[in-house]
Parts: sequence; structure tokens; C-alpha cells
Amino acid sequence: MPEMPEVEQVRKTLAPHIEGKRITSVEVYLDRLIKHPTAAEFVEGLVGKTIQKVGRKGKYLVLHTDVNQKLIVHLRMTGALMAQKSELPAPPYAKIKFTLTDGITMWFTDIRTFGTLYLVTNDNAYIEGYETLGPEPLSEGFTAEYLEPLASKSRKPVKTFILDQKVIAGLGNIYADECLALSGILPMRLANTLSHDEIVALHEAINAVIAQGIKNRGTTFRDYKDGEGNKGDNQNHLLVYGRKGEPCKKCGAVLLGTKIGGRGTVYCEHCQK
Repeated sequence: MPEMPEVEQVRKTLAPHIEGKRITSVEVYLDRLIKHPTAAEFVEGLVGKTIQKVGRKGKYLVLHTDVNQKLIVHLRMTGALMAQKSELPAPPYAKIKFTLTDGITMWFTDIRTFGTLYLVTNDNAYIEGYETLGPEPLSEGFTAEYLEPLASKSRKPVKTFILDQKVIAGLGNIYADECLALSGILPMRLANTLSHDEIVALHEAINAVIAQGIKNRGTTFRDYKDGEGNKGDNQNHLLVYGRKGEPCKKCGAVLLGTKIGGRGTVYCEHCQK
């Protein structure tokens, strides 16, 4: 599932192609992807509007289409939002077509069709998960001082704790494994057993791992592509994720795998304490 670095890369690559463009038509090929309002109202509400800004909140893309209107897109597992010249053929698994001015078409594609789209006008919809997001890595509000009291009250495994979007927005399974490896913390440790120094190390590792993911244009194992249809490169720089059975890059020990909260987890029992 695309996480904060992947969605940020989509935002960065999509914005130059669609900001300032007016939406001349919208064609929805699978109505159930539109969660609010109805598909017909979705089309009617967008046609004639101009995409003023492409933003992001956590793992959500936020396209501002009017003073009090925004198109919120959650890519989930295999969704993609990309722009291309209108004369080009539709990309595979195209589900929604946005025809824009200046010969640009924006496509929402989705192989497994788990993606969701919301057109929110005058705050007329409550999107569960979106409204309760915590601060993002690299943001002013995300500090070790913010993290420490929340961790001290949590008896969840630290991996489960940092995956809670109410605690940290945008962090997912790939980057959770990576930041725990970088900070030297076992993912099954209970969050409330972390010392002050470990919280500081974890905070620094989360920021570092997310910054690396953004720098490397996201992580592509299978389906993820950015707003121009290109794959990421961060999969070539991972410490542990997807490397079960391979040697640890720090000490050479064989990386182990387990499940925590139903999530596949890879770690080094020698480097992570």
C-alpha cells in the first residue's frame, strides 16, 4: 500500500501537469469507488472546476478544486492517479477519467479496486480515518516530546503503536520495519517499555527513513507508480523489509520474520533490542 513517501511523490509529479487546469468532463467507469457523494453528483460537482492546488494529508491526496471544495483520494493497495497527454490511450485498469484543459487527461487506475474518492464541499462529509490523523513525520508537530507520553501509555507492540494513523500519519508497514531497524528496536517490544533515549532514536529514525523514501521517489515492489507513471527506487535501499532470510546489512546475521498485528515483519535479533 502506498505510504507517505509514495503519495508525496505522486503529489510532486502530478501537480505540474494539472494545477491550473480546468476539468471539462469526468467519466466514472466504476461507481463504487466514489464514496461521497453519488457518482452523478461527483461528476456534476467537478465539471467546470479548476484544480487550484494538489496537496496531501498522510496517505491521502487532496486536490483543491474550489474555495470550499476538495477532491480527496485514498489510493489504498493498487490505486494510482496519473496525468498524460489526452491523445495517448487509456492506461491499464482505468476506472475514472478526468479530461482537463490544455490537452491533459488525469486517470485514476486501480487493479484491485480498493481505492476511494470523496468530493467534499463545505465540509459536508466526515471521512473516517482522514479526520483523526496524527502529525506527519518531518512536520513541526511530530517531535520526540509528542511521541513519548503516548508511547508510555500504550501496551501495544511498538510496531503496532507507530502504525496507528492517529499517532503518526502516513507511516505504513514498509517504513515501520525500516525505522525500527534503523533505531535498533525490536518490533515486538511493548511501546511503554521504551526509554527516553529509545524514543529519541525512534523519532529520528522515522524522520530519516521517510526522508530517504521521498528522496528515492518511493518504494515499488509491484504496483506503485507516481503521477507520471514511473516507479520508485527506494526498494533498492531497504534495510530489512522484504529481506527475510537474507543477511542483515549491519551485522550479517540472517534476518528473521514474524507477524505482528497481522502484518508481516522482518527484523534482526542481533541489532534490534
